[in-house]
Amino acid sequence: MSSEVVTVYIDGNDAEFEYELDQKNASTGLAEAATGLSGLTCFYAATKTGATIDASLSVSASERGTTGRYFGVHQGSDLTAHLAAFVNKRVFRILAKGTDIHAYTTVTVVEARESA
Repeated sequence: MSSEVVTVYIDGNDAEFEYELDQKNASTGLAEAATGLSGLTCFYAATKTGATIDASLSVSASERGTTGRYFGVHQGSDLTAHLAAFVNKRVFRILAKGTDIHAYTTVTVVEARESA
């Protein structure tokens, strides 16, 4: 799980996520990269254990090679359409397989980036 807090902008731009997952080696008990996982999805929820805010905010996660790092992209138009009610609030970006949560990040929703 993650105690990290990140920002997602609902200004029409896509948002990429990435999570590094570990698992215990059955023989040694040591942590190692959790490689080869399938069926992972990443979604935004109003609570840490809640359902997705909208189905379009649930995307498949793919592994980068065999690194245990899983990523995907949420479309900017979906973020803008479905997170507008959460501007200046926190939601949760959750990586799960079915109902098993593997990781989450607390996300602050911001309407637009400050111009330079």
